[in-house]
Amino acid sequence: MEKENIIEKFVEFLREEYYNELVTAVNEGKRSINIDFSLLDAFDPELADYLLENPEEVLELAEESIKQIDLPGEPKLRIRIFNLPESREIRIRNIRAEHIGKLIAVDGIVKRASEIRPEVSEVVFACPECGRELTVIQTERIIQAPIECECGNRKGFKLLKNKQKLYDARWIAIEEPFEIVSGERPSEIMVFLKEDLTSPKMQNKTDPGNRIKVVGILKELPKRVKGTRSRQVEIYIEANSVESIEVEWEELEITPEDEKKILELAKDPEIYDKLVRSIGPSLYGLEEVKEAIVLQLFGGEAHIQRDKSRVRGDIHILLVGDPSCLAGDERVILANGSIVKISSLGSHHLQKINVPVYLAKGYKRGIAKVFHKYEFHPIIEIVTESGKSIKGTFNQPVLAKESRKGAFGKPLPAIWKRLDEIKIGDKVRTINWIPCSIYKYIETKWDIEDNFRRGKKIKIPKVVDEKLASILGYLLADGYVQKYRVGCTFNYEELDLLPKMKEFFKEIFDIEPRFEKHKEKNGVNIEMVFNSFRLAKILQFIKIKRIPDLILQSKNSVVAHFLSWLYDGDGSVISKGRGRRGILYKAKDVELLRDVQILLLRFGIRSRIYENNLTIREANSIMKFAKHIGFNSKKKKEKLEKLVEEVKKLKRRKHYKRWEKVVKIIYHPPETVYDIEVPNHYRFVANGIVCHNTAKSALMKVVSSLIPRGRYVSGKGVTAAGLTATVVRDEEFLGGWVLEAGALVMCNRSLCAIDEFEKVEKTDQIALHEAMEQQTISIAKANIVATLPARTSILAGGNPKLGRFDPYLPIKEQIDVPETILARFDLKFALRDIPNPELDAKIADHILKARHYEEEEIKPEIDPEFIKKYVAYARKNCHPKLTREAGEAIKDFFVKLREKVSGEEAPVPITLRQYEALIRLAEASAKIQLRNEVIKEDAIRAINLMKASLRQFGFDPEIGKIDIDRVEGHVTAAQRSKIRILLDVIEELTSTLGKNIPKEDIVKMAKSRGLKEFDIEKMLNELKSNGTLFEPRPGILQKM
Repeated sequence: MEKENIIEKFVEFLREEYYNELVTAVNEGKRSINIDFSLLDAFDPELADYLLENPEEVLELAEESIKQIDLPGEPKLRIRIFNLPESREIRIRNIRAEHIGKLIAVDGIVKRASEIRPEVSEVVFACPECGRELTVIQTERIIQAPIECECGNRKGFKLLKNKQKLYDARWIAIEEPFEIVSGERPSEIMVFLKEDLTSPKMQNKTDPGNRIKVVGILKELPKRVKGTRSRQVEIYIEANSVESIEVEWEELEITPEDEKKILELAKDPEIYDKLVRSIGPSLYGLEEVKEAIVLQLFGGEAHIQRDKSRVRGDIHILLVGDPSCLAGDERVILANGSIVKISSLGSHHLQKINVPVYLAKGYKRGIAKVFHKYEFHPIIEIVTESGKSIKGTFNQPVLAKESRKGAFGKPLPAIWKRLDEIKIGDKVRTINWIPCSIYKYIETKWDIEDNFRRGKKIKIPKVVDEKLASILGYLLADGYVQKYRVGCTFNYEELDLLPKMKEFFKEIFDIEPRFEKHKEKNGVNIEMVFNSFRLAKILQFIKIKRIPDLILQSKNSVVAHFLSWLYDGDGSVISKGRGRRGILYKAKDVELLRDVQILLLRFGIRSRIYENNLTIREANSIMKFAKHIGFNSKKKKEKLEKLVEEVKKLKRRKHYKRWEKVVKIIYHPPETVYDIEVPNHYRFVANGIVCHNTAKSALMKVVSSLIPRGRYVSGKGVTAAGLTATVVRDEEFLGGWVLEAGALVMCNRSLCAIDEFEKVEKTDQIALHEAMEQQTISIAKANIVATLPARTSILAGGNPKLGRFDPYLPIKEQIDVPETILARFDLKFALRDIPNPELDAKIADHILKARHYEEEEIKPEIDPEFIKKYVAYARKNCHPKLTREAGEAIKDFFVKLREKVSGEEAPVPITLRQYEALIRLAEASAKIQLRNEVIKEDAIRAINLMKASLRQFGFDPEIGKIDIDRVEGHVTAAQRSKIRILLDVIEELTSTLGKNIPKEDIVKMAKSRGLKEFDIEKMLNELKSNGTLFEPRPGILQKM
């Protein structure tokens, strides 16, 4: 497009659409005007497209066109474009060379930022020959001198510093949002801000932690390596406009109508219950936990003491929930029908994956996004009547049938039950068919490092086709693989199979066999042998008597040939009348039978495992076997044809059975377990049984979305700074060492939900002490000494070390978090699913409403967006003071609980930390009703929540009392008493035997004083680790 044409069109466009805004901007002294791209596109699509492709040229001409519009004064306004089309909203990781020079939009979170510093925009040079002044506009990172003066001079130009023009500039680094890239390091890009994009208001928007959308021009910057220009270039965005994606507390627009509604809601006596029911309404129960979280959202009041020390008002909560996982060998069904081990879906904990999975919900598919891996967890296995089994952690939920009836005798919908809740006789949901959409042969990826000179070379197949599948099937049934040879045996009644198999080997591997005869009672069996170490090497996996992964991931025609030859080897047909007819497959390993059982579901064939046999008895399944799989042996073919004729006469069931009884429960030793996260659906199918995830992570994600700047992160953090902050070096853009904010700094004055809290890096754990109590993060590195604000409420979720929460063990023995950090949580809850008939009935009704006729009833009673406004209004306008009545209620609870015990070694039921927590909780309760006073009702609510927390973690069954040391991870009173007895024993033996004491003498005397051998061994190890005892040689202990 011609320049004059562009200017002319912009003059017309700005007069029509933005004349009033231009006049206002000039009168108010603004330096820019915002233009909606969609309006320009509607006005002139050609001009809009030209702007996207040539933004630098068009924006310069657009700003020139403003001067041709009749406006007061001499306007100098920048054009800021926003609302680009969706095709120009590019994810940071998808930015490529083709985008350089184009106008694009990116969404991200500011990770680090430089200080605002002036930069030179225009420089004046004086020519040393003629004295002429030359103006040079600066577009590069380094000041550029004139190339030549009009007089012909090309060197010695003098910079006139007093005539240079400056503008304010800032560099920021933005990274992809957390929800896009959970599980791996997010991509980032540098952004250059200048002029009014660095104003104080914009500075707040572009500080670390803010989520913004940047519209700008993608530019390149030459990269230098050891002073020379590299072929690679750095890229950055020169921002044209910046807008906040998230609304800050101050920016939440509360209209007079909103305020009226907030004030009315605050007077509602059921406001607390309504807010609780609005937190994760699809997650039934957990009322106490949800109530605590509601109070956390509103927060208490920060108090400044006379000595200027600060007592925090933010509330910290810890949720401990068992991880629901499966053993590594359990087979997960993918969306295309592939069957894979769950352990093969990822390699490390919290790895980001993108695996479509089958849901057993018609043709719906889910996407597994995150892979979980946990070491050393106890395993429980349930086995169904057909022989299907699932092995997982104690709290792994499966879909179970509700045995009780609902209203009018109608069956209640299915409920999720943990494996440790399943009883023999319960029915679990299974599948009857695995849809398969695999149409290509999969690659074998076989490769031999052939270092042997001897022996004939063989052909290596590239894909798994029907013939290779036939070979693998027969080898698994009637074959063997040794170090240097491969072979299979043919029964004298089925020698018609031998020529076919010989032909398959020749075609697939280009190898000839030799034959060995084995005389049997009624005939001669023939063994076909291949003496080839190369063939043996690539077929070593046949030694493991399980169906190969190559088959489990192949298309149906390949699977059918594999099964057909597998059944030729170890299968049989029985046709002896009612109850004694069917197709059998025999194997010593029950896991191989289960592999075959799940593979048969590809064809809708149902089967049952009886001891060492897999039996197909149902008429429909027999017909499907004959149609899709069949036999290759003439003898077995004839038997199958006869059986099919028989079952054709039978009445066939039309409705397949989808529920199977549990007939056996087995407990296994601890092992590594795995899980996959399937957002939105939270279910998948493993071993033909429908499985689910727990609610802890789902609840935390919901809560983090209810508050501005709220974040949901894993314990590994989401940036190199982890949860706190660090100092990073960036010479290229930011000019040296700069601060990089972590999750807690990014969530300042908000809430940070930290899942996998026990996985927090040790370096971050040290900084968490300060962040959780003083609510600051101090850092001193590379000449940067700073204290960053971290007034952040923490909602942490952790998993028990032993795989299952045990109410009889102190928390320190259950979760891998230092006791000094545990002590800083105001409330701690265990998310446990304890069987309760009354509660189970309510859960069933809740699911019925969710899935059937009353779906609207479980929607949040208060809209999440309105909750944000309600919380913001309460935090801003309500600062409650503790009344004497409320203070006395809290004091009475505190004093009476401590009065129940006395003595130096007595358990301490509650400390001043809990006293301060009670005040914070009571203040938050008052804020919910917008009261400026904390009344007794608020104090009672806080006390009840504290009691609930102490009941779960503080009750010591050995002494029958609450001991706060169990809650905070310290040595409990019962443990102190035992340690005291043991130390007395060591003292006595030292005085009689000398400094070298036999360990067996200590154990013997301690047992005589009432201690158990297990406790003695445990305490001796602890005393050795903390330096109280020393073991100079095995079996001998010394006191240090």
